[in-house]
Amino acid sequence: MPSDTVGAGAVSPGQIAAAATALMPELFEEIALAADSLADDLAERLGMVAWEREEQIGAAQRRLIELRARRFHRFGGDPALVRELREQPLEALELAWRALRRGRRVHVESEVGACPGVFRLLRNMSDRLEPGVLTVSAPGILDHAHADWQAIGVRRRSERVALVQADADRELAAYVLARGCLRRTGFDPRVVHRVIVVGRSERLERTLRRLWIGARMGPVDDEHAFAGPVDEPRAERFLAVEAAWRAREQVTTLCPGGRLERADALGQCFLAPALFRVPSPAQGGELPTGDPEPCGPMLIVYPARTSAEGEALLDHFAPRNQGRLRFGEKPRDLSLRSIDGQIHGALLVERLPPGLPEPRP
Repeated sequence: MPSDTVGAGAVSPGQIAAAATALMPELFEEIALAADSLADDLAERLGMVAWEREEQIGAAQRRLIELRARRFHRFGGDPALVRELREQPLEALELAWRALRRGRRVHVESEVGACPGVFRLLRNMSDRLEPGVLTVSAPGILDHAHADWQAIGVRRRSERVALVQADADRELAAYVLARGCLRRTGFDPRVVHRVIVVGRSERLERTLRRLWIGARMGPVDDEHAFAGPVDEPRAERFLAVEAAWRAREQVTTLCPGGRLERADALGQCFLAPALFRVPSPAQGGELPTGDPEPCGPMLIVYPARTSAEGEALLDHFAPRNQGRLRFGEKPRDLSLRSIDGQIHGALLVERLPPGLPEPRP
């Protein structure tokens, strides 16, 4: 069991918590000063376009603002180990500072290829705390003296499965699905590759197809792009899976995928998203098994005639440890988990990210 002290004269949990609280204004200032370099890292390493970089940095700031408003009444605990994940940048910041606010010593490590801006930022902040309170490993160094400390995250996100209930707004669902499936060109950790539609699916499919054709894929410095380029291995994987889906019996291709070329980004690889429909068991299809695993900017639509059929398909595709994204009013007897989402309401045009066609009047 790791010791909760650094040795003789070590700072107490209460002192760590007080110091972390007092340093929060400086932490916000450091993030603001580092915003441009953080954005450059996100563009270079993950291919994030402008709106997504701003959203990612803003989300990290919002989490810290919420943390600043929290009050902790008990301090102490085992030293904490926080890992920054390559595909979930900046999420380690709030976790690390929350542990400090609770009076725990913290060590932060980073996966290979993770955003180095977090390393630089926390290294700067560690110099303003007592020695040993906050330590940081260089990116990619996971074998270190604190590797046996209690790991507290970041929790890896997983692919979600969507269910469009009979009462859902089809236009709202289509735009949220486009965001969930196409952002980061379909390689976001919380991507949506499958959607179950209760009732008639034609209107949803028409809107999805218009979004799939109209979504702007461009270089990371294109302020009007919705998603950016991908590397060649990911492109080849997507094209192989897309071809496999098109070749399957009973699968209707609503929008074929492929490569895109842009004259202003020669040498970069862009993908046209794919959209497929698979008949439900009640429509003559069989319960899906053995399908190629979707990847990249690809969405599979599964129409369901009844709510019970939709729920059965949701249970089939999304076991209990997988996230579920529902559209429509929350059923009274439904309990949502922390990894689930329920979206109900109207589409807010002013909140749409760049690069998607505007709704038709």
